[in-house]
Formats: sequence, structure tokens, C-alpha cells
Amino acid sequence: MCEQYLEALLYDWHNQHRLRNQRLDLEYWLNLVPPQQNIVVLGAGPGRVASPRATRPGSRVVAVDLSRWRLARMPPVPGLHPVCADMRRLPLTRTADQVVIPYSTFQLLRTVEDRERALTEAVRAMRPGATVHIDVSSNFDLRESSDWQRVLSAPCEEVSRQPVEEWERTRSHPDHILIDKTFRTDRSVLLRFTEHWTHLRALDLEAALLRAGLILEQVDHGYGGGASPHRRIYHARRPL
Repeated sequence: MCEQYLEALLYDWHNQHRLRNQRLDLEYWLNLVPPQQNIVVLGAGPGRVASPRATRPGSRVVAVDLSRWRLARMPPVPGLHPVCADMRRLPLTRTADQVVIPYSTFQLLRTVEDRERALTEAVRAMRPGATVHIDVSSNFDLRESSDWQRVLSAPCEEVSRQPVEEWERTRSHPDHILIDKTFRTDRSVLLRFTEHWTHLRALDLEAALLRAGLILEQVDHGYGGGASPHRRIYHARRPL
């Protein structure tokens, strides 16, 4: 089993078991983004956010992710078009009515230059008057360094007949955190990698949107109804 395939599989497994209480983001996006529009989802992964949008009649959803293995786990849905690409170099033209960057994906971009390039590319893919929605989290700013701890143990039959354990260690820095992850069974280590999450305050997102030529219209705190109040969803429009 190749490492990229295993990473995509365990990404799905992690989300299934650890994000159950934050599924209200799906309802939020469905209510926010109208049907019968051209939508681009950046950092789409296996399509958790993109797929429900594509099921609505008249919608066309382009799901962009850097991992072809994550895209391969996306369910086949009419109107859903997976594209393996880097959000800093989009092979897209100016057709999108809405661009969605869900669930902290923007915080994985490590440098100011990376983030500004991603915003420039998003604007290039948008028609005049289109809107970009960027979902980020303030939780990363608050996390302190911690030693290794087990955060999940659950079955994952595609990997092993034994339960799979997820362990993580956090290393805090002034403008980001590093989360070291290990996935293992009681017999072997399956996968190791490190996630780099930029702090919300370090994004300076309002200024970055302005530099990209976008007009900030609103910032939502959470998905409504008190769900996930640590989330910040920035909504900005490309001028006509």
C-alpha cells in the first residue's frame, strides 16, 4: 500500500471519527452557495464539502486538490469535476460564480507569498461579481505545545483487522503550530507526517483580501446556531 494512498485513506478515517460534531458546516455551505452556479472548491480532499453541492440540479462544481489519491476517493456525482492541482497554480479560467476554501485549508499555506499567490489565482478563476468564501479557525492560535498523546483509536478495516490508533504531538511557534502525527496498530507504524498550521492572527486576512483586489463583505463566527464558534468564514467579492 503506497504512502499517498494510505494518507488519503487515513485522512478520510480521521475526518469520519473526529469531525462528527462539526458536520453543520455542510448545511452552512448548502444554504450559503445558491444552486445552478459554477462553484470551485479549493482543497476539496475526497469531496466532503464539494460533493453535496454538485448533487443539486444545474450546479457545476470543480473540486481542486493537490492529492490525486484524495480525489480518487471522491464519489462519482454528475456535475462534480475533480482537478488535481495546486491552488497557487490553478489550471482554471475566469468562470466561477463562487470559490470556497473550506475547513482551514488556507491555513496550510505556510508563507505570505503562498497565501497571496493562492488569492491571486482564486481571483483569476472568478468572474466579475463572484464571491470567495474562506473558512479558517482561531483554535490553532490557542494550542500549546504538548507531548505525544493518543487522540483516536477506532477500526479501519481498509488498513488492518486491528484498531488503528492516531497519536499526535504539538509544537507551538509564534505564528504557527506543528502537529506531528503517527498512525499505528499495536504491531506496526503505518504512517508519519507533520502538519503546519498558520495562526489566524498571522494570516492578516482582511489586508490580504484587499491586496488581492477583493472587497470584504462579511465575516461569520461559526456556522450558525452556535456551531463551531471558533470558525471564521470570510466572504469577499470580486468587483464588477
